[in-house]
Amino acid sequence: MIDDRLHFSGIEHLVFDWNGTLIDDIALAVSAVNRCGERYAVPPIDAVRYRALFDFPIADFYASLGFDLQRTPFAQIVEHYLEHFDTNVAQCPLHDGVFEVLEAARNAGIGVSIVSASHCDVLLQTLEAKGLRGHFEHVVGLSHNQATSKTTEALMLQERLGTPAGRTLFIGDTLHDYDVARAVGWKPLLVSTGHQDIDRLRQADAPVFGGLGELLGHYASNERRAVVREGA
Repeated sequence: MIDDRLHFSGIEHLVFDWNGTLIDDIALAVSAVNRCGERYAVPPIDAVRYRALFDFPIADFYASLGFDLQRTPFAQIVEHYLEHFDTNVAQCPLHDGVFEVLEAARNAGIGVSIVSASHCDVLLQTLEAKGLRGHFEHVVGLSHNQATSKTTEALMLQERLGTPAGRTLFIGDTLHDYDVARAVGWKPLLVSTGHQDIDRLRQADAPVFGGLGELLGHYASNERRAVVREGA
């Protein structure tokens, strides 16, 4: 889609979510959830159902799938999930357009950072494996494996940026990312290639793009229009 609410002019920093936004880890996430389901007698799901139900708090998502959190502590489920997910996440592909978007930001003089609900150590290791670690000014993940909100981490990142919150664009793939952006004062933008489907994302008052490639194409078209106006 083309959404004229998106303008990179005036943006000084891009902050990306990681899982589902830059890295295509949906198949791995579904596999890890189903491994948990096998252990705790919960029927398997496919990617369509996963993306239709995935939400924060993640404990509520597991409850919606049929996990009995009264009998099995959520922390125990998360531990089993991460045994599979963290071991294999570096094998997941990046989404199309990742390097191109980062290059476009660099050419425009826009800073780039990550804030993620992944454990920071795993996040850094995966970025290194993908050749991305040096592309970000700040990389902020959780210091625990409790699968909680990343709002606190986003607020801490905003303090480190030292720029007006309204000049930062936060790009994510879930309604939680939209909520995080609003809590910090960042401008939200969502891509539908991640952990929630487009019908869910359209509930937010934010531009929704089909992926980073589509976003990059829109950015490039904005730049061309600006050049034409300047030359008029």
